[in-house]
Amino acid sequence: MPSRFISIYCSQCDEFILRYRKEGSGSLIRVYLNRISEPEHFKQFKHAREKSELPSLNCPQCSQRIGASMIHNTENRPAYRLVKGSFSKKEN
Repeated sequence: MPSRFISIYCSQCDEFILRYRKEGSGSLIRVYLNRISEPEHFKQFKHAREKSELPSLNCPQCSQRIGASMIHNTENRPAYRLVKGSFSKKEN
């Protein structure tokens, strides 16, 4: 399945959070930092080796928690594990 872009919004206030390049057909459980295209400030964290190096993923408008920082074990890739129900998504 080809990749597609998904915009993620806060479920509480509908504020834009990020744009993500999703590959595969599965559910959106986590977002890898190297696949986030917007906003630009996430790109500086794509080589993080510790989850403490990653900023929290909260809504900039209402501060609702959208995701928890993590380092994916099998590939040592920085990512956010999304909190179910805290976001809505729209395919671009």
